[in-house]
Amino acid sequence: MPGSVKERALRYGMVTLVWLLAAVVLAGCFLTENVKGKLSHKINEQQDVVYYNGTGLLNLNKLDEFLERKAGSQRIIQYTIEGDPLFMELRYEGDKLSVTYDNTEDAFGSKEISMYTCSTLERKEESTELKYTLTGCEGEYPEAELLRVHYGLSEQADFGFVLQYGVNRRNEINTLEQRLVKDLQDGRTVEASDFRLPHAKLQSIYRELVLAGYMQDKTLTEACNRKPAVTYALLVEMNGNERNFAWSECDQSADGKVMTALAQSIISEVQESELYQALPETKGYYE
Repeated sequence: MPGSVKERALRYGMVTLVWLLAAVVLAGCFLTENVKGKLSHKINEQQDVVYYNGTGLLNLNKLDEFLERKAGSQRIIQYTIEGDPLFMELRYEGDKLSVTYDNTEDAFGSKEISMYTCSTLERKEESTELKYTLTGCEGEYPEAELLRVHYGLSEQADFGFVLQYGVNRRNEINTLEQRLVKDLQDGRTVEASDFRLPHAKLQSIYRELVLAGYMQDKTLTEACNRKPAVTYALLVEMNGNERNFAWSECDQSADGKVMTALAQSIISEVQESELYQALPETKGYYE
């Protein structure tokens, strides 16, 4: 089921997308040239990296795949505060990166299409942010930030989640009510007392949520032709707002795969804890 959106734009400030030419071409920092042909303005939400101002990021993994294969092209689209799209395309041409920037749909922009060349795209991850930087660029400034993703948990006023999973969702990880429930798969469940996750694990889980684009609507399904089937329900609360998702292991859509990977990451974080490992082992199994 799609997540309900209650967030206010700009409330979170989790992702800052710095568009190289939007900032520096006007200041004359880069040697650029206008080009006649514009980029396609049809957005592919399955392939393009898309940043919706204030409400999250789609398909960040596509940028990682582009960086690793060092071939082909990748588009990045940012929406301005006013809701206008800005288009950028990175394309490998031999051992160089050709960068095309198109702001012709920006009501407050210069309405130009510009092109320049850089040598590499670098990815650097720190404890609370992930940064992509173009290096070896032509012009006065050889290095410029392309994309910065923030996931510092300490920057948020409050954060909590509830993940229910398994057959009939009998397992539960609940940081809002400090509940940890394990399904023993023999008709019984067992609950840990005084369940709390340390800040380091909460930070790690928050990072996974941000990189999965949890603030965007997801097209998910709970339908499944397997018996029994593993299903998931995830509630995330942040700064007084909430997101809800529900899906099954059978959902092999792009969104379904992302959410299942996210759930498995959260489960792994919790199952590594001493509190979880102290719970009784599973007694039975589902047929």
